[in-house]
Amino acid sequence: MPTFARSFAVDALAEWDANSPANAVRTLFDRWSLPGEASDRKAVLRLGVRDGYLNFYIKGQSVAKLSIGRSGPKVLVHKAYTSRRRKERNGNGAPPVQNYQSYDAKALADPATGSLVADWIETAETYASAEKRFVDDLIAANPGVIDLEMGLPASDLPSMERVAPRMDLVVAQRMNGELLSIAFWEAKCADNRELRASGDAAPRVLEQLGKYVRWMEESGRVAQVRQAYRNTGTDLLGLHRVFRKSGGSDPECVAIWKALAELDTPAVIAQPGIVVGNYWPDGSSEGVASSRMAQAVANFAKNKHRLKLDQAGIRVHEVGPDHNGPVLPCLPATPVST
Repeated sequence: MPTFARSFAVDALAEWDANSPANAVRTLFDRWSLPGEASDRKAVLRLGVRDGYLNFYIKGQSVAKLSIGRSGPKVLVHKAYTSRRRKERNGNGAPPVQNYQSYDAKALADPATGSLVADWIETAETYASAEKRFVDDLIAANPGVIDLEMGLPASDLPSMERVAPRMDLVVAQRMNGELLSIAFWEAKCADNRELRASGDAAPRVLEQLGKYVRWMEESGRVAQVRQAYRNTGTDLLGLHRVFRKSGGSDPECVAIWKALAELDTPAVIAQPGIVVGNYWPDGSSEGVASSRMAQAVANFAKNKHRLKLDQAGIRVHEVGPDHNGPVLPCLPATPVST
């Protein structure tokens, strides 16, 4: 059965970086915006630790993948970004072909490659949908976010689906400064059809969350998730030390990473919550249709779509005008067993 894991060779990257001044990898990290911090004109990238590599995101849209091996680091960037092929207005929400440009250690050590990073980011942002931008807004407001686009490995069990869904956000929950648990959130804008169903039918999002819960109930999965996110805490601390540490007091997320790395058995909350964006995030092309979003928000409650989710036992947190702010509440402490 494929294992869920998170780890990255921070020390190997730090050694290469120390011997390669003005490299493109450091240029990427110069753009790293930490959880709990709003992105600014320079620091716009969010970071996800994967199994053996890192993923950089702009407004929830993947920009570059960084790995490191015996020959040094390697970065993969979609050719749509390297060729500055911006998304057409009202065009497809993703780059048209999964075709990547690879940059090896020699190319990454060249300052000329670093000068390309801004163009990659600017182009990738044009593909960021409203929901991806909503995810970035949530990261900016929640220092406990430790992962985004959490992809689950397929199950080998005959009764299980071969592919489990992705969870938009993984959060290390705290109360009164104490780390309590690891929780998961699915983010949707209010106009998303997966939140809705007519008559007695159930919203499609419940099927998605059900697949995730069933995956978590497989033997050994909770232990894998615990270890993966303890490793994430350790690796994020190491990356911050190498690429961001600059004196003064540490941001709140650093204390969370430290607590996560040191906690032997953090609780894992199997049932995800749903966070609903009742607004168009800044920069989203859909934002021109403000009346459409207002109608979607009104219908979500009026037509009892929210009630169906509540009755299914799902914690729903709505964000936007006349609703809640973007700070996520703690999900109920109903951890699954190991």
